[in-house]
Amino acid sequence: MEDSPTPETPAAAVEASVAAELEWILNGAVRRDWRADHPTLPAVYQQHPELEAEVAGLWGPELAISCGGFLELVVLAHHAGLLFTTDGDELVAALPEAAATLSPDARRYPFISETDEDRAAVRGRLAQLRQSKVRRAHYVDVVGRAWAAARHDWERHGRPGVEMGMDSRRRALARGAAWQELVDVGCFNDRLAAHVAEMGAGGRVVVTPAYYTHKGLYVDLPGMMFVSVRTDVSGAEARARTERLAKQLKTLSDPTRLAILDALRREPRTVGQLAEAFALAQPTVSNHVKTLRDAGLVSDAREGRRRNLMVRPEVVADLVGSLQGVLGAEGRPQG
Repeated sequence: MEDSPTPETPAAAVEASVAAELEWILNGAVRRDWRADHPTLPAVYQQHPELEAEVAGLWGPELAISCGGFLELVVLAHHAGLLFTTDGDELVAALPEAAATLSPDARRYPFISETDEDRAAVRGRLAQLRQSKVRRAHYVDVVGRAWAAARHDWERHGRPGVEMGMDSRRRALARGAAWQELVDVGCFNDRLAAHVAEMGAGGRVVVTPAYYTHKGLYVDLPGMMFVSVRTDVSGAEARARTERLAKQLKTLSDPTRLAILDALRREPRTVGQLAEAFALAQPTVSNHVKTLRDAGLVSDAREGRRRNLMVRPEVVADLVGSLQGVLGAEGRPQG
């Protein structure tokens, strides 16, 4: 008896992709419910509320994608040869030429992973970007500003988490793991497996651990199935949640700064008024105020020629809530 032939399957690889990160960053402006379960993405749009509206308004309802995605960005990154770069500035700089030179041949990007409606929407977006210089310029400007708003968070928290996710998956591949073991997104595993099987040995499955991913996405590209999955960033998430909190608590560990914050909570005051109230030299008070300001706890407000200092109540409330969350003090102990 002869053994049955083993089905030939595509090769698997693990890569990072700033295009995947940006796709989900943009998606966060459309899907507030998705960004709500991310440790740091909400802050991007809280700090730049005007950006949220601009991203959400990039495409009208006639070119809306059912999940709110921005798959055209993944296609443009692939066309530019930058799908697997982690340099967002490099990708944004390449978008105008990529959009202008993308082939109009729909067969190159069949989008078998999408519904008919979503497939038409992605193709419509790419057509507009290819045909209109003004449309391209506006798109690149908004995408660039979204990246600029998230860049610091990505470098500090996202990149380390993604590198951890890549390392663990590459070690699994080296041990002989199949690509399915690198992807744990039950909502599309069956469909994804069917599409990958159709590719045969000539294709590639590239798994991309992404920091900003909600659950996951996949899209078919020429010779490749691109799969973005949420990386295990528990360590990075913990650092993101507690780093700012630790800085604020360290700031308030000084009794003078805590007293200054209490005084400002009662009423706004100038540095001079604080120096007089606490019988301290004005430079000393200025140093304490700078530390409070750097921790985000106080802000300035001009009143004529005076510059009053005031507490930022929303930041203090967030500090108290974060501390309760870390310590598990969400309610009064029973007993």
